[in-house]
Amino acid sequence: MGFLSPFLLASFAALAVPLWLHLRRRRRQQPVEFPSLRYLKTAAARMKRQARVEDLGLLLLRLLLMALLAAAFARPVVRSSGGWLGAGRSVESVVVIDATASMGWRGSAGSRLDAAKRLAREWVDGLDRSDAVALWVLTDKLEQPVPVPIADRGYFFQQLDALMPAEGSASLASVFNAAREWAETRSPGRKELVVITDNQPAAWDWPAEGFFRSSWQRGNTHLVVLASDSLSPSNLSVAAVEWGGKTVREGALLIGVARLENHGGTAASDLLECRFGDRVVLRKPVEIPAGGSLDVPLSLTVAAVDGPMLVGELALAGDGFAGDDHWYFALPVRRPGRALVIERGGGAGGGMHPAFFLTKALAAGGAGRAEVLDAPEWEKQATADFDSIWFTGGSLTGDTAWPKALAYTEAGGTVVLTGDSQPEPLPAAWPVSAGEETRLPAGRMATRLLTPTHPLFDGVWSERMPFPPLPQRTARRCTAADGGRVLATLAGEFPLLVEAHRGLGRIYWLNASADRGWGDLPLSPVYVALVQQLGRAGDLALQTGTSAWVGESWPDLSSFGGRAAWSPTPPGEQATRVLHSGVFDALANDGTPLWRCAVNVRRAESELRPLDPAKLQAMLPGRLATGTGGIREWRETIRREVPLWPWLLGAAALVFIAEGWVATRAAARRGVVAGTALPKGLERRGWR
Repeated sequence: MGFLSPFLLASFAALAVPLWLHLRRRRRQQPVEFPSLRYLKTAAARMKRQARVEDLGLLLLRLLLMALLAAAFARPVVRSSGGWLGAGRSVESVVVIDATASMGWRGSAGSRLDAAKRLAREWVDGLDRSDAVALWVLTDKLEQPVPVPIADRGYFFQQLDALMPAEGSASLASVFNAAREWAETRSPGRKELVVITDNQPAAWDWPAEGFFRSSWQRGNTHLVVLASDSLSPSNLSVAAVEWGGKTVREGALLIGVARLENHGGTAASDLLECRFGDRVVLRKPVEIPAGGSLDVPLSLTVAAVDGPMLVGELALAGDGFAGDDHWYFALPVRRPGRALVIERGGGAGGGMHPAFFLTKALAAGGAGRAEVLDAPEWEKQATADFDSIWFTGGSLTGDTAWPKALAYTEAGGTVVLTGDSQPEPLPAAWPVSAGEETRLPAGRMATRLLTPTHPLFDGVWSERMPFPPLPQRTARRCTAADGGRVLATLAGEFPLLVEAHRGLGRIYWLNASADRGWGDLPLSPVYVALVQQLGRAGDLALQTGTSAWVGESWPDLSSFGGRAAWSPTPPGEQATRVLHSGVFDALANDGTPLWRCAVNVRRAESELRPLDPAKLQAMLPGRLATGTGGIREWRETIRREVPLWPWLLGAAALVFIAEGWVATRAAARRGVVAGTALPKGLERRGWR
């Protein structure tokens, strides 16, 4: 027998109360006048003996009553495999299977997930036919194939057998939050929560101790955390890969670093390979110290690439857990861009055309090539082969020039407008309001990036490498129009760069000029980088979706205007998130690959050694068990806990009734003696 509230056994101290009252009690006697005291003394002695016997019985009943109440407050239970005292009443069980990536580790007897499924089946087989059971599964989130306990074993086992290895990662927090709500529901039976897991540290990496101490109300719910095994396997992983840039060029050198980690107690060696598709481009033997890490430098030459991205993987030879032996990557290929610059007439700077500095910046460093077109020829120019079109020096003239630029933008192109290209009056969909040219003070004007994470700035300028002040002498004082967004400001009051989405493309308005009459910005080093980033704006907008973790949402493909979808994707609700690692394609409606995304398993799953059992048991308000032996121990010691306090309370009620009856009878007898009645001996002798 055990007690659920052993600290309330201290209430047994209340037994001293009736004993103390009994010892302090003094009986009062009324004197009775009789001619002869000899017979009176005999009667008084007999009365005293009778009272002593009656008071002792009352004392014992009262002590028994206090003892029963004290024992009931401590909530005693008995453990029995039989059906007596209510032990055979129905049980509601929720079986939770941890199916996160770490459960995919394979030993000589199969994977940990296979072992968890066997343990779940063994657990359910030990239930009575009248018991009900539910099945919950933890992947990258909590799923409930059997949400509430049911008695249909066939359906339960069908859902159990359908479980497949997952590559997601999640803590057990969602399990216990849902279990707390389930435990609060009313039920005539006893509740059991069985969590089958490998007790990996990542599963308990949440404020579990505080949760169990303050939020988890055990009530009538019994918790057992059942480990699939007691092994502490070692594991090597490709923890992370960092490349020198977010894009690659054909024929260029790709530089990076791969970090390998050893989650074991002994040094280990392996073979690291880098593959582009089926072609191995690098192979290095590695040796990693016990519990340590190793940074492996990577230097690869990028050959010809088919498609918009270079895809590949870094992989170890492999061990029992394959989920973190591979690191997939997808890097956009940066090919030379093609820009079309529309200008009008000559310009300042010794007869230089306004597009002179602009075309030089667009082609600098082999970034691409730029063609210059005079404004009157724009209406007859084909635009399909150009990545961006630039208007500068008042080149937007005529009734059809701007509508043609808008049509190019809505089809997915990028249009860049400089501050000196503004027509009069402003046409519809112009990204900024009308504004006058304003002369600025001499010197460089401070700039500020309002959205530093924008693809135009990300990886080029940051807090460590801020966007520099600009040598501007002229700027337009205006505001962003409806649909426009200011990305950067100049001198704290002028918009420097404004972005507006039109259809599938974008319009950028730059508060500067390629003509040096507006200032020396074209001679600044920042001008080249800014111009080249604007020329690549279409590609940069897509590069945010090149990588993801298992369990995350699929990268947004809205930039393709509904013309692309990720493939392969599972049907139904799961299509909203990535379920497996690998490289996935964004396919156009005709099946043409438009983009790619590399998906990896979260490296929190790499530590396969379980949390210290003593630490975990001290935190849990239940039992920690392992394997089949743990199930057997649970059934023998905890499974059939039968509450005794209802029976004790019932017995206390009966004792209370008996004590009242005995006290009433004793009081009645004492009342008769204290009145006119004479002892029986005196009556026989004629005393009346």
